[in-house]
Amino acid sequence: MISDNLHIAISSDSNYAKLVSILLVSLFENNQWASCITVHLLSNNIDEESIKLIEKHIPSDKGNLVVYDVSDIAGRLKIKVPSTIAISAYSRLFLSSLLDESIDRVIYMDVDAIVLGSLKTIWSSNLENNQIAGVLDDVALYAKKAIDLESNEAYVNSGFLLLNLKQWREEGIEAKILDYLIAHNGNVFHHDQGLINAVCIRKMILPVNYNMVTNFFVFPYHSFKQQPFYSEEEMEDGKKHPIFIHFTAGVANRPWMRNCKHPLKDIFLNYKAKSLYKNVPLEKDTRPMKLKLLASLYYHSKPLYYFTLKIRSLVESRK
Repeated sequence: MISDNLHIAISSDSNYAKLVSILLVSLFENNQWASCITVHLLSNNIDEESIKLIEKHIPSDKGNLVVYDVSDIAGRLKIKVPSTIAISAYSRLFLSSLLDESIDRVIYMDVDAIVLGSLKTIWSSNLENNQIAGVLDDVALYAKKAIDLESNEAYVNSGFLLLNLKQWREEGIEAKILDYLIAHNGNVFHHDQGLINAVCIRKMILPVNYNMVTNFFVFPYHSFKQQPFYSEEEMEDGKKHPIFIHFTAGVANRPWMRNCKHPLKDIFLNYKAKSLYKNVPLEKDTRPMKLKLLASLYYHSKPLYYFTLKIRSLVESRK
């Protein structure tokens, strides 16, 4: 029987520390079933003041914070990786060695998100010998080919994962990930997410409710082409009853920034208002100009937007 002691892993640097706090407000509010929630924070040089603020968002009678210094993540990777994403994202690859061996499973969450429901069902699920459990992502075929997956193989989004740490340790998954990274000269498509999908071939697929990325709310069902994927009914249920809202970058922008058009931005702002960051103003829209132009096309001329994406996909698939 799985314990009611819930283990959550989060990775961040100082730039996203406030999002950690807001995420934790939503996590504890919607998971009062857990006897204790241990938050494992993988810190890439988060300043001491931000750590103290994060800790204040954890009820002392319901949870605790364990901080891991992963500022040496570049050294752990043993090879240089592209700087197009925060290097702290790679730290999730080392959870099986960072966490105590008594912990045989952990839920990893990206910080650009809100927890809207109970995690009890997934936490107590039977992982069998699956290495991870996650939600299918909609990616182009060339993204799968780039990491040696067949077109019909599952590809999951790494923003919400249940990791079978016991299996990772027994199979030496961390070492296999590093071997794959080095074999590809540090340049793996979709970075850490690509590595997880390439190496963790035994995946348990979760309902889409557990990782509702922005595109799932914004785009119509017929635009999702990946196989395997969810039915239209499953996607509609995910929109109506999301458990984990993942505010990924895209045409809708993100709710902690100005000009956000995400349909559930007010839910994020509600939890922000419950946090110690309630009076912090929204940030400037920092999306690249190319993405802003695509967003403008989408909201003002959807046919032209989809035509532009098709051309872009054809070009990228031939690289």
